[in-house]
Amino acid sequence: MNIKVTIFSAIAVLGTAWLLWVGYQNMDSRQREHEEDEETEQVREQPGMGEHDTVRAIKQRGDILSLDRILQDARGQYPGRVLESELEEKDGRYVYEVELVDDQGRVREMKFDARTGEALKEKQED
Repeated sequence: MNIKVTIFSAIAVLGTAWLLWVGYQNMDSRQREHEEDEETEQVREQPGMGEHDTVRAIKQRGDILSLDRILQDARGQYPGRVLESELEEKDGRYVYEVELVDDQGRVREMKFDARTGEALKEKQED
């Protein structure tokens, strides 16, 4: 193969790769979120996947923290026994909802951003 053809081909491949990379970097965040939402929808649509499998797939992609991590944070704020935990999607954002009961029988409901672990809301139920 001619050395000029080889060099030209390599430059063309590298140039194309660079243009794709720059294009992705400049893509606005809404477009990226849309693509991520499509990936999540594809995970949900796979036949035979139950709720646990779907959550596991989303976790493995790195879109959410583990429930163990969230529960550790919740118990760090309010020691107690976990009554219920749930992962919900609200407005394109995954949210963990955790209910704890303390030694005095008070129930607290806490919500955490599933991606970052940030505490979003907390209330004591009557």
